[in-house]
Amino acid sequence: MATLILNKIGFEGRHGASAAERRTSRRFEVDVEVEAVVAGETSDRLADTIDFRFIAETVVGIGTGEPHRLLESVARRMVTALATKAPAARIRLELRKLSPPYCAGNPAYSAVRVTHPR
Repeated sequence: MATLILNKIGFEGRHGASAAERRTSRRFEVDVEVEAVVAGETSDRLADTIDFRFIAETVVGIGTGEPHRLLESVARRMVTALATKAPAARIRLELRKLSPPYCAGNPAYSAVRVTHPR
């Protein structure tokens, strides 16, 4: 069993509850952990593991794509897409909106964590 980890995958997206938020882009970050049995541990072949590039490209592609109102929706879409490559894997993903607008106290970020399987 191996756990593949990517931290602070960054992108600009247009996600937010209000129409005003969805009109302009904001910074987001994602941390992903994929726990799976991968033959690459012994074979040392990229074809026998889950490629980090696939994980990052999937997250950035969804994050920069169609706007969503809720972080939960974006995060679930990312996890579902990652699970197509490794359906038996345990996937944990945290999506952060940096400097969320209209939030008292000026937090550094708002976030949601989702897992697969649920």
